[in-house]
Amino acid sequence: MSDVSPSQYNVERHRATKEAMLEARIKRQAARTPEYQAQVAKAEGNLQLINMILMSFSAEQNACVDQRVSLNQHQHRTQEALRTVIYDMT
Repeated sequence: MSDVSPSQYNVERHRATKEAMLEARIKRQAARTPEYQAQVAKAEGNLQLINMILMSFSAEQNACVDQRVSLNQHQHRTQEALRTVIYDMT
């Protein structure tokens, strides 16, 4: 490297990077067989199904939280009413 100028080093590094990117592109294109595409499609379908299930669980959880808040508010109002009745009785 000592007899290589900085500009020559950058050219060599750029050439090596470009070749590596080209090799990676060729490998990706070679992997795009019908079998591979079918596997990808199946995996995407499974991910969509999992996402729908998770969204459903999230909606159910939110409904339970809303119901719990509503029950807590109702319980609080009932307790206040009982305190009022007990206070009026004493």
